[in-house]
Amino acid sequence: MANIFDLGPDFYSVPGEWNHDGRPYGKYVRQDIVEHPEIAKIRSDDCFVVTYPKSGTTWTLEIAHLVMNGGDTSISASTPHVIKTPFMEFKLDGITSLKEASYDGLSIMNKLKPPRLVKSHLPVDLLPQDIYKKGCKIIFVTRNPKDAVVSYYHFYKSISDAFGDYSGDFHDFLKLFMNGKVHYGDWFRYTLDWWKYIQNKTNILCLKYEDMKQDPRGATVKIADFLGYTLDDVTIDKITDQCSSKTMKKNKQVEKEMVRKAIVGDWKNHFTVAENEAFEQIYNEKMEGSGLVFEW
Repeated sequence: MANIFDLGPDFYSVPGEWNHDGRPYGKYVRQDIVEHPEIAKIRSDDCFVVTYPKSGTTWTLEIAHLVMNGGDTSISASTPHVIKTPFMEFKLDGITSLKEASYDGLSIMNKLKPPRLVKSHLPVDLLPQDIYKKGCKIIFVTRNPKDAVVSYYHFYKSISDAFGDYSGDFHDFLKLFMNGKVHYGDWFRYTLDWWKYIQNKTNILCLKYEDMKQDPRGATVKIADFLGYTLDDVTIDKITDQCSSKTMKKNKQVEKEMVRKAIVGDWKNHFTVAENEAFEQIYNEKMEGSGLVFEW
């Protein structure tokens, strides 16, 4: 790895952080689910939205939820986002920044009526195997890693409950990211593992954040078609508008930390020329032959 991304011996670790198979996780991730995924009881009509952190998760969940409810916005307006679309492996007490006294995604998931829409950041090999065996629908969203790391940096800075009092600058955080020392681990490993798995799988819809931003209505149509919902043009337009970053920022049921700039290319305001050149070299080496191409 280029020297510009080398970590010193005293790099930042979140208090309570733990590791599994070379990936760091926060205290908010249930270790029992990671080590024994079968404890999550899966139904064949479950739908999962799976992403590496800060890759359009909240946006995609909101679209899918409205699609599954025929465009009815009443639930979105009255129910916290993390309740109607539970974060399966997340459990934490005293989440002041998320407006919840305590949160257990698996317990909430178990109480939902079918069909359930569930969020996860787990890698492909750690999701409950019943998801694959029962043919559950999975929406996998990926984002160009330069913008993902910028968004992740601001997320680390904004939620002390989950990430401690991170005081490093972006350049320090970029080193953590490039060494797989942020929660959920190495972006390249995570993304390539999923990318290899989803090829020719009819029960998995792969979306790229940049494509969704370029054609948000088209993204709504793709999600509706994939989930098997036939919606008229008025409803499609309503859902697309309701899920715009401008509208979601006004939704009191969506945590403000979950929707920041929501743009493509913000990395240009953070990377130095040297960082970008070193990043490009590593990216090209690791992604060579994958066929996965991003807009920057």
